[in-house]
This record gives sequence, C-alpha cells and structure tokens, in this order.
Amino acid sequence: MKLRLLLLAVMMLMAGCASALLNGQIALRQGRYVEAEGYFNEALAKDPGRTDALVGLGIAQYKAGRIEESVDTLEKAVQVRPNEPSVRLYLALGYLKRGETSRAEEQLTALRSLKIDARVGQQVQEALDLIKKGPLSDSVRTFLIGSLETQAELSRDVQDARLQAQMAQAYYYSYYPYYPFGPFSPYYWGYPGSFGAPFFPYAPCVLVWRGGVPYCI
Repeated sequence: MKLRLLLLAVMMLMAGCASALLNGQIALRQGRYVEAEGYFNEALAKDPGRTDALVGLGIAQYKAGRIEESVDTLEKAVQVRPNEPSVRLYLALGYLKRGETSRAEEQLTALRSLKIDARVGQQVQEALDLIKKGPLSDSVRTFLIGSLETQAELSRDVQDARLQAQMAQAYYYSYYPYYPFGPFSPYYWGYPGSFGAPFFPYAPCVLVWRGGVPYCI
C-alpha cells in the first residue's frame, strides 16, 4: 500500500511538472514572459532536474529584460545542455547586452558549430565576422542583437509551421491515401509548379494555409 501511494505521488508530481512546463512554453511563445517565468519556476520546484525548464526560464528572463538573471540561469543551463542552440544564442545575446563581446563570441562560435537553421547560421557567422573586426560601437552592438533575435524568431516560426503542416498532412493522409494534400481545394491538386512546388505526395516543401492561400515553406 505504501509503495502504491508513493508511486501515485510520484506520478502526480511528474504530471504537475509537465503541466507547468507546457504552460510555461505556451506563455513564452505568446509573449507572456513574467507568467512563463512563474510556470518554469514551478516546474523546477517540483523537479530541479528539468533542464528544459531551466532553459525556458533563462529565455523568459531575457525576454523580460532581466539580463543579469538570464545570464546566471543560462550559464547553469549551458553546463548541462551545451548542444542546445537556444541556450548558446540567448547566452551570447545576454553577454552582448552586458558589453562582454569576447564571451559572446565564444558562445556564438559554439553555436555556429551546432546543427542549426542555415539562415540562423549565416546570421551568426556575419555577427562573428563583425566582432572579429574590432571593438563594436553601441549602434553596431544593438544592430547585432536585433538581427540575431529577429532571425531566430523567424526560424522558429518556420519550424513551427512545418511541424504543424506535417502533422496535418499525416492526419489527412489517413483519409486521402492518394492525395496527402486533400484538405486543399481540388482546384490546386496536380497544379505543376504552383506556389513554388508541385502538389505531389513527396513535394520538396510543405504547404500551409496563409490568409486563405496555400504557401510552400
């Protein structure tokens, strides 16, 4: 009986931690940074080993403008998740905001060696090239921070859209075995080259609705 109660308590704790983590991730994506911090702290209180909650907390703190706290959190996160691109990126951004260019360069160099989106990689390389040219003025530093943040957000949006489209495609494919793009209007089926790629089961892109029109991403 005691063992069952213990197992039940562990399961409830894990469920609560997962719920807090998910709520934190949703709040972070929706720009509710203070709320996201609360959820991530809740998840960490229930399970201090949740490194994904630690990463989320550091990013939420950065987004909320609390750079010192963010850097402290992300310095802990990078020790346990050195191959997590978002940790390297936001730690580099935090260092840039504090004017610690050499430490930012170290994180960006590590980020560049990871498997990341090509466009983000290009932006990171351009930032490294500028840093290596010499001292950064305040305006250039601000530009670097803004460009890295923007490219990272765009890359995340594309990844989210791809995932959503792939999930929708897999769902509809079970109902339309010969037309995996069944949810789109029959007018577009087999339309060669339309919107950048033919509408075939293994098209070189994923099609999603945007404003009532299918786009290739």
